[in-house]
Amino acid sequence: MKAQFPTPPPVPLQVEGQTPPGYTFQSQYSLRRLISSLLNGQHNKMDLILCAGLTAVELLLANKLLSREIGPVSTQTALALFLAQYFAVKYYRVFLYHKYFSPLRNVPGPTDNHFFFGQALNLLKAETPTTLYVKWMRQHPDAPFIRYLTWANTEVLVPNSLAAHREVLQFQCYSLSKSQWFLRIVKEVAGHGLILMEGEEHRAHRKMLGGSFSLKNIRKLEPIFQGKAKDICRYFDERIHANDNRTGVIDCTITFSKAILDIMGSAILGVSLDYVKPSDDDADEKSTQTKRNGLKDYTFYEAYEVFFSPNTMGKILLFANGFLPTRWLPLQANREFLFAMDWLNDVLRNLIRDRYREVSHATAEGKYEAKDSRDLVTFIVEESLPGGVAEGIGENEFLGHLLEFMAAGHDTSANMLSWSLYIMATNYDVQEKLRAELNELPPNPSYGELDRAPYLENFSKEALRVYSPATTYHREANMDLVIEGVHIPKKTLVDLCPSVTLLNPMIWGDDVDEFDPTRWDRLTGDQLSPYAFSPFSNGPRICIGRQFALFEIKTILAEIVRNYRFLNVDQGFTVENPGFTLRPHGLKVRLEKISK
Repeated sequence: MKAQFPTPPPVPLQVEGQTPPGYTFQSQYSLRRLISSLLNGQHNKMDLILCAGLTAVELLLANKLLSREIGPVSTQTALALFLAQYFAVKYYRVFLYHKYFSPLRNVPGPTDNHFFFGQALNLLKAETPTTLYVKWMRQHPDAPFIRYLTWANTEVLVPNSLAAHREVLQFQCYSLSKSQWFLRIVKEVAGHGLILMEGEEHRAHRKMLGGSFSLKNIRKLEPIFQGKAKDICRYFDERIHANDNRTGVIDCTITFSKAILDIMGSAILGVSLDYVKPSDDDADEKSTQTKRNGLKDYTFYEAYEVFFSPNTMGKILLFANGFLPTRWLPLQANREFLFAMDWLNDVLRNLIRDRYREVSHATAEGKYEAKDSRDLVTFIVEESLPGGVAEGIGENEFLGHLLEFMAAGHDTSANMLSWSLYIMATNYDVQEKLRAELNELPPNPSYGELDRAPYLENFSKEALRVYSPATTYHREANMDLVIEGVHIPKKTLVDLCPSVTLLNPMIWGDDVDEFDPTRWDRLTGDQLSPYAFSPFSNGPRICIGRQFALFEIKTILAEIVRNYRFLNVDQGFTVENPGFTLRPHGLKVRLEKISK
């Protein structure tokens, strides 16, 4: 199969750091798109077909049997008949089906439902995106599944037992696909890449990308991880100097989001972003605006903040778009969102095309030399050459991979580092034990040396257990299934929440909510199951970048914990909700330099 080299000219970038005055909504958000989105649902299509068919039969009978007495049925009567039947069917689906007819009606779950929104409003008002899932798990500890109702009383199943998780994640993995409402929410930021692919397409692309995320290739990234860890330390020094030369305060989420984006820029894109560098005194309050690598005044950090940390209106529009189309509304939050997503797509698409041109031009002249350590873009470009594992990859799939790895890869790692500082600032004993072990390591520890540090390993696992970076994975049954004796009809929504097993007292004991790294030295029973600990998911869809993430996190922790003491949390903070990751907002930690 021949490689599909992208041939169109680069998309011109119109990026000015703010929404251009003349920016308008694209045609994809036109009235036609609105109507199409409204009809894009299995039940809507079925209901429309059913009611249209019934109306046609009724009109045929009426015209045959009653035409002599009353004449032909008018268009207004036909429309009224259709609407009456349609609303009757909708009433049945929304208010009657889940109570009296659903095969899932006896599955245990919360009962404090809104008459129309079910638990949707409660989930939005919860302290974190996982709070209610954990509450329901503890109310029904023996149930294989929990059922809750969401928008329009739609039923959602939550795997609750280890056996149910094993079936859903492993044996029935490809019998469930990403739910349509989830795809509508994330499609602009995620494109069509590995995370959103299904079935054979997912298997093929995962195999193709496996080499880039192999342990051999990840170990070659040590200089990138170590260099960024030192940049973070220099930034900490400047925060201390800017305060009183004794202590300083950092916003964990902002700092680590920028730092991990720097790493992703080098490791995934092959470009230097340098969002966390010394002499950026206001890095906690503003985004870097310097022109770098042709990326102009807007930044990846700003673009991803629009998705991961929107304002109240932005959150409403983002999550409501999963159920009803909202992007056509002429609101500022929509303009900012569409501009940010267009920017991401344009920049990454141009980067792909530029790299193809560089490689193909150098190859044609006989001057191209493949690098021993390749960023993901270069890896895919080189492997798309004839005979390579990525031969034939399309530009949209290539773009989708970059969009997904940049978004998911930076946010989850940044969140884990943020929660790690919170843990140390509130658990001095844990912090001191970790520092004592790390002080025994050489100045620039290798992957192997970090991997052999047992308390660091236990600390990392416990942080992932208590503060799982991913909050929920959203699936939809592709066919009728029976799992753990529960009949699951086709199109049933399924929410996987890692914290359901990670915070289950029946698995981890009565001290499940306590942060205790030593528990990993004495695992027994169900704690040994791979499905008891799945912060990176599990089965065929387990996170392809989990080794990458753990290595970069351990490298950064090794550097900052040896050089700084984390004193306390400087102020109250919240957790972004709704959200697909456990993202702290306003988490500021006070730190001091350790004298040596």
